[in-house]
Amino acid sequence: MIAEYILLGILLVAAVFIVVAVTMQRSEKDGLSGTIVGGTETYYGKEKSVKKDKVLYKWTLIVSIIFAVAVLVVYIIQPDFHSTSYGLDQWQKLSDYSGIFS
Repeated sequence: MIAEYILLGILLVAAVFIVVAVTMQRSEKDGLSGTIVGGTETYYGKEKSVKKDKVLYKWTLIVSIIFAVAVLVVYIIQPDFHSTSYGLDQWQKLSDYSGIFS
């Protein structure tokens, strides 16, 4: 039961990190985002920005893989509710998350 809560916590943290990291990355067409974030005009500033984007891309990829694996694990360990028809009260008794609905 504690493993499910740990996995759900990992999913939540990973999802928030992915959203923040993707919004921080530069796009091919910056538009006004360079003005809002503080665009870099010098050569050294551009190099720093490219380096930051590479690091964000790498961490976004790693966290996305962790997120996908955690979703698969949660899907595998959850009880199979589709094999028979359950009412809400029966589902709450079978679910490990029944304390949430009380």
